[in-house]
Amino acid sequence: MTITVVVLLVAPLLAGWLSLVVRRSALLHAINLASMGTIVTAEIAITRTVLRDGSFTTLDQLVYLDALSTFILFIIGVVGSACSFYMRSYMDEQVARGAIAPSRLNLFFFLFHMFLLAMVVATVANSVGVQWVAIEATTLATTFLIAFWRRRESLEAGWKYLILCSVGISLALFGVVLLYYSSLHVLSDASQGLNVTQLLPVADRLNPHVLKLAFIFILVGYGTKVGLVPMHTWLPDAYMEAPAPVVAMLAGVLEVVAAYAILRVRMIVDHAVPFAFAGGLLALLGFASFVTAAFFLLIQHNYKRLFAYSSIEHMGIAMIGFGVGGPLGTFGGLFHLLNHALAKSMAFFAAGNIHRRFHTVEIGDVQGVAMAQPWTATALMISGLALSALPPFAAFASEVQILTALASQGVPGIEFTGTEGMVTVTLSDQFGRVALASVFLVSAVLSFGGLLYRMTGMVWGTPPEGIVRGEVWTLGHLPIILLAGALVGFSLFLPQPIQQLLERAAAILVIQ
Repeated sequence: MTITVVVLLVAPLLAGWLSLVVRRSALLHAINLASMGTIVTAEIAITRTVLRDGSFTTLDQLVYLDALSTFILFIIGVVGSACSFYMRSYMDEQVARGAIAPSRLNLFFFLFHMFLLAMVVATVANSVGVQWVAIEATTLATTFLIAFWRRRESLEAGWKYLILCSVGISLALFGVVLLYYSSLHVLSDASQGLNVTQLLPVADRLNPHVLKLAFIFILVGYGTKVGLVPMHTWLPDAYMEAPAPVVAMLAGVLEVVAAYAILRVRMIVDHAVPFAFAGGLLALLGFASFVTAAFFLLIQHNYKRLFAYSSIEHMGIAMIGFGVGGPLGTFGGLFHLLNHALAKSMAFFAAGNIHRRFHTVEIGDVQGVAMAQPWTATALMISGLALSALPPFAAFASEVQILTALASQGVPGIEFTGTEGMVTVTLSDQFGRVALASVFLVSAVLSFGGLLYRMTGMVWGTPPEGIVRGEVWTLGHLPIILLAGALVGFSLFLPQPIQQLLERAAAILVIQ
């Protein structure tokens, strides 16, 4: 497996450096697709090994791969491949329109591959410290990608993203330092003090007070990358200004990798402190994100910002699942990460197509997409229905799993009590579970109404004058069709390897 892991890491690195010396658009796309093909092939081999033999370390314990990290690699491979195919038509049209100078196209691909490499390293790293470095590297690469158009608004969004995420990543670094400090009193080899494989066996001997503080800093720090409320303010601006393939990677992959980093540390913390501590914090931020995004979805007039708040909503739902925990809640949370990655990348592909045709991001100025762009309209509606968690889409199944776990288990560590004078009233645990489930359902209904009301207004009607009608088939439509099939198919039949990865990944996160 060592060679396979090396190939996984070298492929985006080599593709990035080749992109710097290549000028021809066709060759840049060929390098990109070849790199993604190599990455996906390596991920398939790793998945087969993990499912057959279990977790393993390699490269002198620098790399640790288990079912959880392999599942995240699967999401990276799927969304990354979809973006690579979509870029074939998207970027060439931007060059033809003069939005991108041909001499800058290779810079875009270089940054894209470095972004991809950083996320792969963050996923496979055994050391929490190396993982932090990789996530910081994603900040550097994506800042330039967000500001790639060089407009005033995109530069402002890039700076806002850089400043807020740098503050967040600094807080996460402090958490990593605290985790290392706690390990020094237990592990004899200080050089292994941040390795997950060394920390997990001795986690119950680590200082619980230091671990609690470390987890809070890491949750807030990486939660900024996830886009959890109240650390979410960079996200709508960045998603509105970045190129469509970049936004698809931000929403579909970067948020997932940041959530994975939180879960990795949470595994260690749960062995040392009661499960209710980390679970309660995750559920608290999850509900804050879900409820806040639900209300903001109702007042959006910009379709890219609409999808941005939808991302905040769905990452909040996943965090609720992880916070509730248990086999069902954890499985639902992981499954929801996959469903959101597929649906949101498809939604931003559709948004990119609409923006290229209508030249506006205002919802009120876009109508009649079904007549002007039939393929794009279909993609927009499918992604919208999936993000609204309607059956038969897979997001419906994952949200039902999370809601069922919430209603049956409640949120650990949260008690509904009230004090008035000399009288203390404690509400029943069953009432608390019903109350939380009701908040979940009301937020889901608000999100459903806000999202579909705006999107149906864009799809139906008559296109404004001057808008070309009809849509020519391009390679960029291929990932839209495949993603649509996956969103429907996964709710009816989950392929056995994916189901096994999900079940084993959930088992890793559930503390018995």
